[in-house]
Amino acid sequence: MTRVVYTADLHGELEFYRAAGEAALRRDAAALILGGDLCPGTPSASHLDLPESQPEFLRREVRPLVESWKSAQPRLRVFAIPGNDDCQTILAALDGMEAEGLIENLHGHARSLDTFTLVGLAFVPPTPFSIKDFERRDSDRDDTVGPQLARSFLGTRRGFEEIPDFGAYLRSRPSLEEELERLPASDPLRTIAVIHAPPFGTRCDVLFDGSHIGSKSLRRWIEQRQPLLTLHGHIHESPRQSGAFFDRLGATLAINPGCDHRRPHLVSLDLEDLTEIEHSVYGQQQLT
Repeated sequence: MTRVVYTADLHGELEFYRAAGEAALRRDAAALILGGDLCPGTPSASHLDLPESQPEFLRREVRPLVESWKSAQPRLRVFAIPGNDDCQTILAALDGMEAEGLIENLHGHARSLDTFTLVGLAFVPPTPFSIKDFERRDSDRDDTVGPQLARSFLGTRRGFEEIPDFGAYLRSRPSLEEELERLPASDPLRTIAVIHAPPFGTRCDVLFDGSHIGSKSLRRWIEQRQPLLTLHGHIHESPRQSGAFFDRLGATLAINPGCDHRRPHLVSLDLEDLTEIEHSVYGQQQLT
């Protein structure tokens, strides 16, 4: 048995962190996986100190929690990726905690868990919001930027820096499709991909108005690679709108636990037997 607990879109809610850790300890989980949007902040980037305060939040608030979980259950592994509401400055904080044996940074990396391989990626297709550190064109063929609600910014060690031309910025960076291809290869039947963006056209990427806004490149990557399991977030309301927190793309099980900012959305499953998964809000589901 390789039990894992997964959650995403915590947005700095410490009670949700505590609930996730308690669930992992209660279930004697091998791993707790945090799927992005880890820190406090708003899509409008109205908090000008976020590039500094977000990594400080991880060091000051989350680090002691992880230390207490690992003290109670030394074999517990904690993995994380950032999300699009996180500044890139948190990567140094994650790497620092990884050096201490606390949180393992999955963004752009592969890590082993028992006989499985975890890979991770924080990037999402362009959003209307201000923080752009983890936004990319979906593919080289896609120059769609979409309407922007506010000015675009990158979080740096010097604070927020404005991006004068967001379209030109995107063209200067690798696409999400290219970033996916850069992920380390591993046996698909033993691969778990933790990707903040959900795949397009599934029950995991449904917006409040019923439209699908996930990544088409990610969907192609999943259909071609067929990993055992993919874990997502980003579209908070998708499970409520679609009526399900999971979907299948061929042999791959894709999960987006959702978020409603009122109660923790946690998924518990055994990587060795994906016929049954449990959601803290939507209950137990039998899969065939």
